[in-house]
Amino acid sequence: MSMRTKAVLAMTAVALGGGLAAAPAVTAATSSAVTAPLRAAATYSCSVHWRETANYAGYTAGYSWAWNDVVSPGHVGDRTAEVQCLLKYWGYNPGTVDGIYGDNTTAAVKKLQSDYGLSKDGSVGPETWPVLRGGYRK
Repeated sequence: MSMRTKAVLAMTAVALGGGLAAAPAVTAATSSAVTAPLRAAATYSCSVHWRETANYAGYTAGYSWAWNDVVSPGHVGDRTAEVQCLLKYWGYNPGTVDGIYGDNTTAAVKKLQSDYGLSKDGSVGPETWPVLRGGYRK
């Protein structure tokens, strides 16, 4: 059982008045383990570069190698930071590069999708990643 799952169970037990006796108590260590995956770092640095290996060729900021995974509004973390850095690199403003897929990131993705004739859904998936990774020109 993951640390996060244990902490969530512990918080549930506390909320239910101790109904889950097997759950560990919430401590500072488990408390931060619960919140850490749910929030992004304050800011990420963006150093976009070309990376080419036997299995990969494309631009990256080094936070994620995703090409097909869908990253959409509400997502938080490294894949979102990767999207934000690549958007910024290509001249689209996602706002602060904080790993939080909010309104500014959504608007920047929709603008990129519109400029490249893609479906404007505001999510980065199999159609949008190649544009971000390869920098295909209009």
